[in-house]
Amino acid sequence: MNQVKKYIFYLITGIILFLILFFSIKISSNILNANKIMSEKASKYVNMELKDETNNSNIKYPKFNIKSLDKEVADLVENYKNKNNVNIEYTVYVNKSVVNMFFKVIDNNVVSYKDLNYNINTKNFSNKDIFDFNILGEELLRKIKIKYSSEIYNKVLENNFKDTYIKVQEEGIYIYYNPSLFNNLPYDVYVLFESENSSVAEMPYDKVIAFTFDDGPGSYSEELAQTLLAYDSKATFFELGNRMKYNQATVKNLYGYGMEIGSHTYAHKNLNKLNDSEIEEEINSVNILFNEITGDSIKLLRPPYGNANANVKLKVNMPIILWNVDTEDWLTRNSEQICNHILEHAEDGDIILMHDIYETTLEAVKMVVPLLKAKGYKITTVSELAQIKGVTLENGVSYRHFK
Repeated sequence: MNQVKKYIFYLITGIILFLILFFSIKISSNILNANKIMSEKASKYVNMELKDETNNSNIKYPKFNIKSLDKEVADLVENYKNKNNVNIEYTVYVNKSVVNMFFKVIDNNVVSYKDLNYNINTKNFSNKDIFDFNILGEELLRKIKIKYSSEIYNKVLENNFKDTYIKVQEEGIYIYYNPSLFNNLPYDVYVLFESENSSVAEMPYDKVIAFTFDDGPGSYSEELAQTLLAYDSKATFFELGNRMKYNQATVKNLYGYGMEIGSHTYAHKNLNKLNDSEIEEEINSVNILFNEITGDSIKLLRPPYGNANANVKLKVNMPIILWNVDTEDWLTRNSEQICNHILEHAEDGDIILMHDIYETTLEAVKMVVPLLKAKGYKITTVSELAQIKGVTLENGVSYRHFK
């Protein structure tokens, strides 16, 4: 009898564990795939596009063959018909049986959003049919925390999804916030949940700069890399061997993210003051360590303090990368000052110096990257910047920029 009870206990325990595993996978799948978007352009649901031309506004809006849907759109547009200098942009997509309409309203330079989501089957308006915040709320907050400054993250957290607006596109679901929450910042605050079978094209650019970070790897290095990736950007991390040794997982992750890793020597010594054997030790030990961690080789050197005399250049078997925009982030430790310094001084072909060991630098990068992208900048590694500018990097040669 006891043996039967034992078997029953094992069977019930196994079933419970299976159910826990099943629902965990189910929830994880929802988070990663954002309810597995299957969107298509909803032109077959739009009867025509209407335009109001009674004033100086540019108001366009869709008309459907669905009475309740047309009334909701008309009520929205009615609020702006008698105003000047109003521009309304919209997109219409269908996700399964839901029609998603996303409106961006620019009213005398004040931007706001509105989304209408109509379930064709139930004939109801609802957001939950597209995006369940109960399941995906934590993932949305995680993405906001990585991509944007702590000030924005805290306001999103406080808002508790009250002012979220959903835009469905072929590449995935965008979750927008009204700029009024963030003192009307000159860029959109949003998160994209990408669909499985599509990719997002990089924004067009006409200027290219390289971000570089010294003295890591540190506790902010990975979040810096993830922030850059959120904007289709990359950087070069000039790391110290004595930090790489004890932060090998970070080095491996940065490398896996597609970041470029260069040498900042082993112990940050002034190479100009070392003898030949000491110079070789400072350089070679980092190369060996990096190869052990990643299987790859270090290709660039940034000498500490930017010091590389004629003898150092003869001993170094790598291009020497300096900089021409120094944020002095180590001195100010002020994210707004760092951000403003970059915005004021960055030009096409520049190499910008920062450090990945300060939280204020992380905050500054979260602030400045969307602003630079909006200005038409591509942010990338030193090697890619040189390649774009048609420069072949040579060993023992110093580079401050690629003009």
